[in-house]
This record gives sequence, structure tokens and C-alpha cells, in this order.
Amino acid sequence: MPARMDEYLDKVIKKRFSVSLMSNSKWRKVFTVLDVPELSLSQCYWKFVDNDDEFLGWFTKSDELMEKYVGDYGSGPFAYKRIEWLEIPKVGKPCGYENVPFKHWHQDIDGALSILNSVGHFDTEITDRGLRIYGFRE
Repeated sequence: MPARMDEYLDKVIKKRFSVSLMSNSKWRKVFTVLDVPELSLSQCYWKFVDNDDEFLGWFTKSDELMEKYVGDYGSGPFAYKRIEWLEIPKVGKPCGYENVPFKHWHQDIDGALSILNSVGHFDTEITDRGLRIYGFRE
């Protein structure tokens, strides 16, 4: 990651958040322990510290992880510290088939939460949509 982007993210984080909850290694642990077929996790909502909007994307697999950032994935490489939160919906819906229920799949957020609780302490929340994992809090 370019030094200028790193400095920019540090400024945004310092200005917007009072609590940092995740390190690079904790994010890698989340993505690694949840990368198991029985959970069927392949979709999540991403919220970045430098963007007011969330976006629907793919859940990162363990082979896409680098030391300080998620590798060439979706919108390109991005730093773990850029993740404000991610939310795994209970129901995955492929793009273009949001209104076609037989194309939807169940994502085991209860199983994901159980795994997370067994391997460490993570700031999580069950929302109406799914399981949210926080990187930062205001």
C-alpha cells in the first residue's frame, strides 16, 4: 500500500473513531476461521472508514489475504485498517437475482458467530440483516 494512502487512512481513522477493535492479524483470523464450506459464506456488506456508503461484495477467502491488506479482490487490494465493519447477511442473493428466492442461499451466521467466539474476542452484533463484525467504533 502506498505510504500516502496509509497516511490518509490514519488521518481519517483518527478523526472519525475513538476505538480501534481490530488489527491486521485479527482480520486475517476472522477471514481464515470463517473460510469453511459448511458456513456457505460468500457474500457480505463492506463499510470502509473513508466512504459513507456500504457496498455488497464477496466475502474474502483465506487465499486472498496478505500481511497488511486483502489481496487483489473486487475493488482491488485494500488495507485491513480500511474496514470499518463488514456484515454477513443471513441470506445471500446473487446480483440480478435479488427478487428470485430460489436463487438465494442461507449463510450460517450462527455458526460463524460460534466459531468467532471460540477463537477470540471480536466486537460483533446481530442485526436484522445478519452478523456485523466491527473494526472501529465512534
